[in-house]
Amino acid sequence: MPASDPVLITEKDHRLLFISLYVAVFSTSLGIGIVIPLLPRFAETLGASGFGIGMIFSSFALSRALAMPFFGRYSDACGRRQFIITGLLLFTVFSLFYVPAGSVLELSGIRFLQGIASAMVFPIAMAYIGDIAPPGMEGRYLGTFTSSIFLGMGLGPFLGGIVTDIAGMDMAFISMAALTVVTLFTCIVFLPGYQGNRKKQTSILHLLIHPGLRIPLLYQLMNAFANGTFMVFLPVIAAHVGNLSAGETGLVISVSVLSTAFLQRVCGSLADRFDKYILIATGCITVAIALALVPGFEGLWSYLFFALLMGIGGGISVPAMYALVTITGRDVGQGAAMGTINMVMSMGMIIAPVVCGLFMDQTSISSVFYLSAVIVLIVTPVFLSKASFFSSQNR
Repeated sequence: MPASDPVLITEKDHRLLFISLYVAVFSTSLGIGIVIPLLPRFAETLGASGFGIGMIFSSFALSRALAMPFFGRYSDACGRRQFIITGLLLFTVFSLFYVPAGSVLELSGIRFLQGIASAMVFPIAMAYIGDIAPPGMEGRYLGTFTSSIFLGMGLGPFLGGIVTDIAGMDMAFISMAALTVVTLFTCIVFLPGYQGNRKKQTSILHLLIHPGLRIPLLYQLMNAFANGTFMVFLPVIAAHVGNLSAGETGLVISVSVLSTAFLQRVCGSLADRFDKYILIATGCITVAIALALVPGFEGLWSYLFFALLMGIGGGISVPAMYALVTITGRDVGQGAAMGTINMVMSMGMIIAPVVCGLFMDQTSISSVFYLSAVIVLIVTPVFLSKASFFSSQNR
């Protein structure tokens, strides 16, 4: 078995593959971003408690966590294109189910189905990019590509707030479906094929304990908790404490995610040149500071400052983490590695909204952000301990 699975397309197809996947993932992320800040408020109109809001978001993450390791590993053996196209088709159909949803249970079920569809798209698209990333350029390739996710997720909330203010929530859900249709046809026409050839699949247990994935897995779990707090409960604290409108809340989320997007390529290149663990730790400290500050903020400008700090923290750490995953993926299979790493992210997104929702019901919305900041700070020394400077000092 070779150290990595060769991509059975010519070099001239690499650029087409990158561009078509970039457009596809951007469009899908834009659609998801449109509805994310609307879901907590939509859930409240259905009578959801803090726990109910957490369950709606966790159902999406639960199905992703269950499906991504399977789809990722299977794509290493059978090819990636058919998974992405099937996932986009299902995602489009399930997006339309939001419109008639009339209860928290129905909304949770829709989110569960949509999570399965998304599990066929995002990690497998990232595995595609890992397949073509040259050694020593993993950070630049994955950083550039993941900017598509953050650009879509960054522009989406702002666009969703405007669409909702003008045409209502139903039109926002329809917009998500329409964007995915564009993505689907882009992939059908332009996405080159990949004939998988990995006959022996790496077991999930081996992936979870693989030395090359330990730090990325821990980071994803911590990052899920921080981002789960940010995405799920920011609309709540912004409305009740910060006195922000739906449009202003969308703008805050957009600024944060766009800040991360614009740093992906630059920080990806830095990850190829400098210690990846130092970059991860630096990003984590920045995020912890942002989370600890937000409960004391009121008004749009202070929330925009918080958003900028969150975005910078993610922009610094995410490319370094994915570079580590890509390097390991050459040994265990890119689909397996990306599926596992995103599975753990989804597991964190299951735990975080539920825990934070219960914590909010028992304490206050501000306490949720303090809790997340503490969790980020607790795990940061683990990343620092792996840095070459500290490792050499210990030796």
